[in-house]
Amino acid sequence: MAKVDSFSFGSIVVNGKRYSGDLLLHADGRIVKRKGRFWKFGSHAIRREEIEELLKTGPDTLIIGTGTNGKARLSPDAESLMRESGIESVVVPSPQAADRFNRCLAEGRRPAALIHITC
Repeated sequence: MAKVDSFSFGSIVVNGKRYSGDLLLHADGRIVKRKGRFWKFGSHAIRREEIEELLKTGPDTLIIGTGTNGKARLSPDAESLMRESGIESVVVPSPQAADRFNRCLAEGRRPAALIHITC
């Protein structure tokens, strides 16, 4: 299972490996780099398709890290899907998201997360 070792602006370390881009941490343990960059996402929009991808692995908790200063936002359709999913959903700045993800793992849960590493 993926465990967040550390988080800082522009960098996240998961299972001992440093990443310099946003990550999707799946409930089945897969670590996937978020596709695209700022030009693709516009003003830090988290899209419905990204939430759908995370939900496919059957998490019991969905955690969205909105960046160091919480500037990223869910698109309206992504927010709607999270509400409709019926699972616990948390949208917080990324440092808190990383902590929450690790706490869920320690509790034996199956979290999934999108962690935005800047802003």
